[in-house]
Amino acid sequence: MPAWYDDDEFWTAFYPAMFPESRWEAASEEVASVAELLDLEKSAQILDFCCGPGRHAIALAGLGHRVTGVDRTVPYLEIGKEKARAAGVDVVFERADVRDFRRVAEFDAAISLFTSFGYFEDPRDDQKVLANVHASLKPGGKLLMDMSGKEIIARAFHPLGWEEPEPGVLVLQERKVRDGWEGIENRWIYYS
Repeated sequence: MPAWYDDDEFWTAFYPAMFPESRWEAASEEVASVAELLDLEKSAQILDFCCGPGRHAIALAGLGHRVTGVDRTVPYLEIGKEKARAAGVDVVFERADVRDFRRVAEFDAAISLFTSFGYFEDPRDDQKVLANVHASLKPGGKLLMDMSGKEIIARAFHPLGWEEPEPGVLVLQERKVRDGWEGIENRWIYYS
């Protein structure tokens, strides 16, 4: 049985909960902050690793950047290609495991947003990802990653919760702290 993060059925089932229209609409504002933080030159070559359906990659391309979005989830890449076409922008979407994806000195910047880093059970896999990203950046290239530290998570932690990302969709969550905050085990129950 593959790891949960390698299961396309999981990602497909939870797409409506994870990527409601409001989250797509927020991408432009998020990307404006990213461009400012990274002080991106016009037409920068950007790697969006673990891009999911590409909402940030598409928004960055809309600002005139050349973007490559990398993810292993085929249905999300197909959604990204369709939405990029609809938006009239060019984004290169590539199916790859980020533990293996490397393009030596190709990118001016790399991003990983929406807490898409740190899911692997073995920390050496996370190190592989970072080594690949580092190798893929041009000298002086910049990296921006969106993550929540355990101190922030612990302060707001609730073992049970629910959210309604869009009308008619309900996600119940059960959370359990693992190994002194080394990780959190989540159980999601999705109703639609």
